[in-house]
Amino acid sequence: LYPSITEDQTKLFFCSNRENDHFDIYSIPLPEADSLHAFITANEPGEPVLNTVLSSDYNDKCPYIYEDIMVFTSDRDGGQGGFDLYYSLLEDGTWSAPVNFGPKINTEYDEYRPIFFSFFGYDFQNLMIFSSDRPGGQGGFDLYMVKTDGLILPTFK
Repeated sequence: LYPSITEDQTKLFFCSNRENDHFDIYSIPLPEADSLHAFITANEPGEPVLNTVLSSDYNDKCPYIYEDIMVFTSDRDGGQGGFDLYYSLLEDGTWSAPVNFGPKINTEYDEYRPIFFSFFGYDFQNLMIFSSDRPGGQGGFDLYMVKTDGLILPTFK
């Protein structure tokens, strides 16, 4: 579920409950562009690898990669409640331990399906859109957009 490809297009990340009763984050290496068609049509993508740094004994879902940052949702211990949003930085080819965005973004309700991007308009801004069932919305899961400058250290490109 929820596939996302690294910026250098060498890995596909996704979440699955293939090994237990909760969702974890996995990756599959991708071939070079000239063999991608053969890779897809062979219907044998290779064996997914569990990412033990990003995954926990709880549900870790919806990985989304932008440049050298991954955002995802998890109901692991230590959060604000329900599903919270976390980020991890790619440093020297390894993902850092996940960091909770904290109460500026997360609530006691569920925050879900984050995407991250930069807006190159009048004022360069790093933004994240996500859904939440927190009170004050239109009902169910509503979309929210936040500036992430200053929330992620170190600030990425």
